[in-house]
Amino acid sequence: MTSRKIRGAAPTYTDLRMTIPARELLEQLGNEIRIHTTDSGPRYSVTLTGQLAAKGVLVLVLIGQGNEQHRGLRLIDEPAYPGEWANGVGIAWHERGDWVRCPRCGHALVWYEAGYVPGYRLCTRGHHAQLSSDGKSAAKAG
Repeated sequence: MTSRKIRGAAPTYTDLRMTIPARELLEQLGNEIRIHTTDSGPRYSVTLTGQLAAKGVLVLVLIGQGNEQHRGLRLIDEPAYPGEWANGVGIAWHERGDWVRCPRCGHALVWYEAGYVPGYRLCTRGHHAQLSSDGKSAAKAG
């Protein structure tokens, strides 16, 4: 009997603003990016089919207020978006964790808690990981 490794499906995140350097980095790492034109400018869908950037390179941010509020991605060394919430306010730890790479292979981590262990994740290559309490990094699990 052979054992099969469970793999997480590549997650897709939609309605994101993204800087050109952030988009180019994600594409270079093998991820799928689609652009959508909206009344308030371009928005992107990202399917994490490739690897993710090293810890702290990409920043998920909250931009705007009310009905116009949306998420954005930029590199850590780029200036903040106009209307960006300061210091990561408005982004929950588990949302930050969506952009943390697997500590074993660098691919995306997907939710795998099943209601039991907060922050437990499965990568798209089948490795298990545990998010840190701030959602900014992960360690090997199981």
